[in-house]
Amino acid sequence: MSFKTELHCHCDIVSACGRISPERLVERYLEAGYTSLVITDHISRDTFQYGNYSGDPDDWDAKVDFYMRSYRDLQRAAKGRLHIMQGFEIRLDRHHATDYLVYGLSEEFLRTHVDLLRYHVNTLSEAVRSAGGLLVQAHPFRNHMVITLPELLDGLEVYNGTHTHAPFRNEIAMLWAEHYGMIKTSGSDLHSEKMFISGGIETDTPITCNEELVATLRSGNYKLLRNDSLFADSLDK
Repeated sequence: MSFKTELHCHCDIVSACGRISPERLVERYLEAGYTSLVITDHISRDTFQYGNYSGDPDDWDAKVDFYMRSYRDLQRAAKGRLHIMQGFEIRLDRHHATDYLVYGLSEEFLRTHVDLLRYHVNTLSEAVRSAGGLLVQAHPFRNHMVITLPELLDGLEVYNGTHTHAPFRNEIAMLWAEHYGMIKTSGSDLHSEKMFISGGIETDTPITCNEELVATLRSGNYKLLRNDSLFADSLDK
């Protein structure tokens, strides 16, 4: 028996670009046979300027309260049928086209890093790693992104399932990750009902918590889930 874990997805509560509810997100992943899901809603200045946030723009704790709503609502919707883990997709103020996926950390990390969005990537890397988390560059090699020094990263998302992330970008990311010996991840990057579930990892044992997720990614003992044929399908429509 194998177990599937999504590593990159969004819902409509927190991510300004999200168009799917936590309830529907849970049902879709259960229908697709997944046993675990890491919610990686965006955390950036756009999250609090253009999304559903209506609190004090200078109150970081209020922003964290808002950000954690997706995780809490997903837990309620899952009702124990799907393991829900907290992840982050961070976009720093100074690198506005570059996103970093963070795995293995929780609400406490956000609360103790009140200047998080103002960090340089060097500072972000040190903060994440010292807290026991993993820093992975999301959908690398897309237009306008900043190429991050490999020594600042734990891994690269070598498969991103969105139709806007063309296959050759995934191929470059795979070559880059292999060359520098980095952790490889895969994610559907699901934002809406219309998007495909195609990414994540497959393991022989279930991943039920952040500690198990980090250990699994570090070990390399997993299979990357991907479906490149979906790109061709989306281009034909």
